[in-house]
Amino acid sequence: MVKPFRVFVYFLLFLLVISTPSFFVSSEGFSVLGVSIKYPDINNLLSYQSQTDSQKAELHPHVQRYGFLIDSLDQIASPDSVAMELDSLITDSIPIAALDSTARIGTKSFNAEALKETIVKLEYPDTTQQALSEFFNALAEGQPKKNIVRVLHYGDSQIEGDRITSYLRQRLQQQFGGSGVGLLHLVPHSYQPAGIIHSNSSNWQKVTLADMGKGTALGNRFGILGGYSIFTSNRGIFSKGGFWEASIQLKRTGSKTRPFNRLRLLFADVSEPFMVSLVSQGKAIEAEMIESGKHLRQLFLGVNPDINSFSVDFKGDASPMFYAMSLEGKVGMQVDNIAIRGSSGTDFTRADPAALKSLFQMLNVKLIILQFGVNLVPHVVSSYDYYENQLYRQIQALKAANPHASIIVIGVSDVARKEGTSFVSYPNIEPIRNAQRNAAQKGGVAFWDCYAAMGGQNSMVAWVNAKPPLASKDYIHFSPRGANLIAEMFYTALNAEFDKFIRTRAEQTKTVTEAEAP
Repeated sequence: MVKPFRVFVYFLLFLLVISTPSFFVSSEGFSVLGVSIKYPDINNLLSYQSQTDSQKAELHPHVQRYGFLIDSLDQIASPDSVAMELDSLITDSIPIAALDSTARIGTKSFNAEALKETIVKLEYPDTTQQALSEFFNALAEGQPKKNIVRVLHYGDSQIEGDRITSYLRQRLQQQFGGSGVGLLHLVPHSYQPAGIIHSNSSNWQKVTLADMGKGTALGNRFGILGGYSIFTSNRGIFSKGGFWEASIQLKRTGSKTRPFNRLRLLFADVSEPFMVSLVSQGKAIEAEMIESGKHLRQLFLGVNPDINSFSVDFKGDASPMFYAMSLEGKVGMQVDNIAIRGSSGTDFTRADPAALKSLFQMLNVKLIILQFGVNLVPHVVSSYDYYENQLYRQIQALKAANPHASIIVIGVSDVARKEGTSFVSYPNIEPIRNAQRNAAQKGGVAFWDCYAAMGGQNSMVAWVNAKPPLASKDYIHFSPRGANLIAEMFYTALNAEFDKFIRTRAEQTKTVTEAEAP
C-alpha cells in the first residue's frame, strides 16, 4: 500500500519538474527545429488566477446604459416587445432625443442625457453627409407606404442565424411598417430565422459560393444570396423523362415575426415549363404554370396570415435556378439576413454585374450593409492595405450594380485570444478596422465602428464575462442578447442620422419656399 506521504512527495516532484521551464523561458516561447513552443513564464504561473477572476474587464459605460434598454425584455422571445415598450417613450424619428432626462425601461432606470452623449455615430466620407441620401430619401418620401423598401444585411458568421438582423428588422418594421423575415434559400440553412420552421423534400440541392470550380453550373450568376437551389431526381440533375416533384414546407411559430402575406420566388434559366402550387391542409390554394425562358423572373403567391403551415410544391421536367424566396408583405421595410460563413466580404466582384443589377432593381434595394472582418482576424499580417483595396473594389462593384442604393460598412467587432493565462484582443483588430474605414471613405460610403461601440480594446473579454453573457466562449461571436445590443446601438446611430436628414431637408425646403415667396 502506498503511503499518503509518498504520494504527496511524488506530487510535489511532479509540480517541480513541469514548472522548471517557467524559470528559464519567456512568455514569447522558444523554437526547437523550427517549431515554436510556448510555455507560461514564472510570472504568469505565480500570478495565475481562475479565468473568471483574472478577467474582470468592465463593460464600457455606454454598453451598460444601452443594456438597460433590453435588460428586462427578451427580444428572441417577443420581437415586438422592445419596440412596444420603447414606443411609450420614443418618437418615430429618433429614439434617444425624445426621452426624458431620466427614463425607465421595465424595472431599470437610466440617464437619457448621458446616453445621448455615448452614441457611436455613423461616419461619412466627406462633409456633405450625402452617403445615405438615397436610403433616407426613400424613407422621407414615404416609399415604404407604397412598396417594399429593402435593406440587404450581408455579413459573416457574426450575423448567422438572423442575429443582429432580426432585431434591426423589427425596429425598422415597427417604425416604417413591413412584415416577414425576407430572403431565404429554398434549401434551409442549419440556422433558421426566428419565427419560421423551414424544411424541404430530400431531392433538393443547394449550390453556394464554396462550390464554385467544382464542376457546377454556378458560373458567376450566383444570385443575391451567394448561391442557388435546384430540385433533382434519382436519375441525376437536369435529366429528362417524366415529371419531377419537389416541395418546401414552411410553418409560422408564435409571434416571432410580423405576419407576412405573400411568398416571392426569384428564378432564372427555365429550360422546361414547370408548375408551382401553394398547398395548405392538402388543398391547392394557388397554382401557376411557368413557361420556359432564360431571363430572371419573379412569382408572387398570396399567403393568408391566418395560415400557419403550408407547402410550395413544384412539378416539371427540369428545375430552374431558384435564387431565393422571400417571406414578406406588400409594403414596408424588409431587412434581409445574408450570412456568408467564412467570407471576408470580397465576393461581389465575382458576380455577373448584369444579373446582380437586375436582382437589385427587382427587389428595390435602397440600403446595403456590409458586416465582415472576423475571418481575417486569425491571420495576423503586418499590413492590411491589400484588404482595404479589395473592400474598396467591392464597394465600387455594388455601387455600379445599384447606383440608387446607399451602403454602410460596419467595422469588425472585437475578437480575443488567449495569451498566457488571460484573454486579450488580437493585435490586428484596429488595423483591420482602419482598413475598412479607409475603404468606406475612398468608396464614398458610410462607416460604423462596431469595435468602438463594444468598448474598444479587450471589450470582447468583458462581453463574454458579462452577466448575462453578451458573447460566447469562443471570444468571437455575440450571444443573442449581445447581438440585440449591438443592433440597438446601430439602429440608434442610423436613426439619429435620419432625424438629422429630416431636419436639414425641412430647413432647405423652408429656405427655398421663402426665397420663392413674392
